[in-house]
Amino acid sequence: MYRIMMLSAIFFGFSTASGLQKKKNVPLRIIGLSVVLEMILCMYMSFIGYLVITKGRTIGLNSTGAALGMILGVLIFSKITPQYKKVFFESYVIVLPLMYGLGKIGCAFAGCCAGIPFNGFMRVHTTNGNLFPIQKLEAVVFLLLFAGSLLLYFKDRFNPSHAVIIYCIAKIALDFLRIGHVDHLITTNQIMCAAIMAFFILYTSKSS
Repeated sequence: MYRIMMLSAIFFGFSTASGLQKKKNVPLRIIGLSVVLEMILCMYMSFIGYLVITKGRTIGLNSTGAALGMILGVLIFSKITPQYKKVFFESYVIVLPLMYGLGKIGCAFAGCCAGIPFNGFMRVHTTNGNLFPIQKLEAVVFLLLFAGSLLLYFKDRFNPSHAVIIYCIAKIALDFLRIGHVDHLITTNQIMCAAIMAFFILYTSKSS
């Protein structure tokens, strides 16, 4: 189920972004090239992000790194085709919480990304004791953020820079409920999100 949800996140994320771009009359060839670039950067930065978090001890994928790869892809392709800059920023940023939310459903099935020790409502029973259901909460929160972002988009009120900042704040806040905070005050994921948020605050101020 974990693999199915991860593949679903990729499929629905890029399909939604491509559909939004097509509605804005972006040529199919350019859409295809942007998807290829985004997928390569997402996988690469996801791999690098995991290496950073584990200090090179193990190999895997990291969702924050994947999001950073997506944003880098938008910045690069906006330079290549500046006439579609707004479309690319909106369409790819808007699907970030969709992809993350679906991915967290996969994590819930796999039992990874565990929460802090917790004995309250909806606790998760594991061999390491009862834990907070962080995967389920993150899935709900980010899928709701996607729905809200999509609603704003169709009302022509969606601001991708503001959205990224909101997504980062949500991720930083929810990360305090992960088991990593038992031993660490601030996690690498939170530092990465803070760096992304700082960049977009500067980006927004320069663009205004």
